[in-house]
Amino acid sequence: MLTITKFAQLANTTRRTLIYYDNKGIFHPIEIDKNGYRLYNYDQLYEITYILSLRKLGLSIKDIDFIINEHTDDDLNSKLNSILINIQNNIDHLENVKKILTTRFSTIPDTFSQQLHTPAIITNTKQNFWRSKQSVTCTEKEIAEIYSDFYKKLDSLSLTNKQDAGFMTQLADSNAALYPDASFCIIKSIVDTKDNIFPICTKESGEYISVITENTGSDICLGLKELKEYIDKNNLKISSTLWQMNLDEKFINKGSSKYVRLEYKLIN
Repeated sequence: MLTITKFAQLANTTRRTLIYYDNKGIFHPIEIDKNGYRLYNYDQLYEITYILSLRKLGLSIKDIDFIINEHTDDDLNSKLNSILINIQNNIDHLENVKKILTTRFSTIPDTFSQQLHTPAIITNTKQNFWRSKQSVTCTEKEIAEIYSDFYKKLDSLSLTNKQDAGFMTQLADSNAALYPDASFCIIKSIVDTKDNIFPICTKESGEYISVITENTGSDICLGLKELKEYIDKNNLKISSTLWQMNLDEKFINKGSSKYVRLEYKLIN
């Protein structure tokens, strides 16, 4: 006979585990002596090793009790297959987290400095974006619903990958009066083009006239007026697409950061 301590050492487990399994009715000592001490024999090593292996695979105490007392191979396979599915789901999630973080830390920070309400010409490289469905009413409710649907399908983890995000709006001539009702779509810079989940829009490379404003309706309209004045004063021509780009990954209202950059592509 072996004491519980000796048997625990032989089975590469702990005294506490053996007591726990005994109390749960999973694995009992071969004998309890007159002093109340649990005793085990060598043949019990093989059963406890099997139980411990099932536990390491992730089976619950309830499942182990069922498996060792009533199971068929099909029962065991069914339980283990469920564990395998959960493991694969966890792996997929961790791989996605890894991709997001790798993208974040490989992104080169934007070092361009621009003052609020000071129009400036900037140079952008070509970028492809996922785009949401087009808005209709431009209400806060619709913006929230489009945002929710977009990032539910895209995965909200992408909010932290440091890739550009914002809105694309058709607003000719930087017309501030039309901005409040202008139809828009939410955009997010594409990281992996093999994930074909949304329509794609392209922000072409070239020079853009831009201005930074606060993310309020009145301040954005002021920025649009400032762009209009600059464009007219310098006899510039612009495309009809307004790119409203977030300057921070933390959004505070209407799917935007505290400050945004308004951009129009210059046309030669």
